[in-house]
Amino acid sequence: MDQLIDVKELSSPPPSQAVASTNCIRRCCCGGDDCGRGVNLEHRRIHNDIVMEVLHRLPAKSLTRFKCVSKLWNSIISDSGFMKAHPSNSDGLLITFTDIDATSQPGQPVERFLRVFSDRTLHHQASVSLTEYSITQTINGLVCLYVNTDNLIFLCNIFTHDILKLPSPRFDTRRAKYYFGYDLINDLYKLLKISSERVHDVYPCEILTLGIDSSWRNIPPATLDLKTQSICIDGVLYWGRNSHPKYMVVSFDLMMEEFRVKPIPDYMTETNQWNRFHVIELGGKLALAQVEACLFYDGKLILWEFDDDQVGEMEMWTKHIVELPTELREQGCRFPVGSLPMGELLLADYRIKSPMTVFSYDRAKGKFEKFLRAEFPSSLALVCKEVPRLQITYHKVARLHHIIKRGNSVSSLVPLSDPLHI
Repeated sequence: MDQLIDVKELSSPPPSQAVASTNCIRRCCCGGDDCGRGVNLEHRRIHNDIVMEVLHRLPAKSLTRFKCVSKLWNSIISDSGFMKAHPSNSDGLLITFTDIDATSQPGQPVERFLRVFSDRTLHHQASVSLTEYSITQTINGLVCLYVNTDNLIFLCNIFTHDILKLPSPRFDTRRAKYYFGYDLINDLYKLLKISSERVHDVYPCEILTLGIDSSWRNIPPATLDLKTQSICIDGVLYWGRNSHPKYMVVSFDLMMEEFRVKPIPDYMTETNQWNRFHVIELGGKLALAQVEACLFYDGKLILWEFDDDQVGEMEMWTKHIVELPTELREQGCRFPVGSLPMGELLLADYRIKSPMTVFSYDRAKGKFEKFLRAEFPSSLALVCKEVPRLQITYHKVARLHHIIKRGNSVSSLVPLSDPLHI
């Protein structure tokens, strides 16, 4: 869609109407002066319908606050059927990239989250200050923020702005990195902590299973220092190591809770002068994108797909050379930024500009299509012009209450100064 449509204008009534409706609802349904005086049951039923309609139009962040308005509102908002039908809980795509704050903390790095709606419009979902928090990968709308100096870790829902305080690790966290993953087989979220300080040639590790563990558990250490952000594919965390001479992919199986090493194809290190690659997901499988090939090779995209069904290291990787149409090359849309649930590859320009154009590539059909063209929200003051780690990811929206009910590894929702700015 070429023209941005303000989602708030589409989904929310004018402020004056919303206030008037809310006041009327409270008087008629929540114990106001008019409650029970000449208002028959039919009118009460109609007013309850109005309540639900108004709440359905409100953003998820407001719903969290409005639970305290009355028992009726709390009951409606907490109802699983209502939450499932609310627009904030629909599955969809999320665009993430690092930008420079131009408003509240000028000059400071922030992580931006933009939601792609079904009509292909963009909505600024949240921003996180990277000077205050370190951040993990986002999975199903959930992300972990942590402050090593204060030994604090929070689980946040990007879509609803719900926040959970997680237990602190038992050991020193001043120099550690956290990696968030989802065990699809057991339907469990896990948080992995890897110390950045080497002890006896290894890096100590702890893990927390959300909703199950009441405290962190020690697991076998990592033998390599993993500096990059992880990507979670089918219950496994992956990291790419571009350090000479050990070019490899490191994996961590969330169910088995063990590390493994996968050598990359020899051809990549022999022919790629800079030996740089990005770890990406392609149709639910691990794939590598040669960075220099994406940026500089004229008209070609070179991908390596990992096939764990094959036997023998020589046959693990399959090379794909994708010829890019002239339109993509002219618009700079040659960089893989994500994939869709059915396996289509998404390509975009890593240089941030508005309108943003994204193409999809169906490998089975060998066909390119324009997937998205939309203006960035006018309220978002973009500063960065080049973002090599621009990502578009698909999310099945998760609920924090689902995690709370499972056990005592997390506290209840805590009233914090909201780290997710909008």
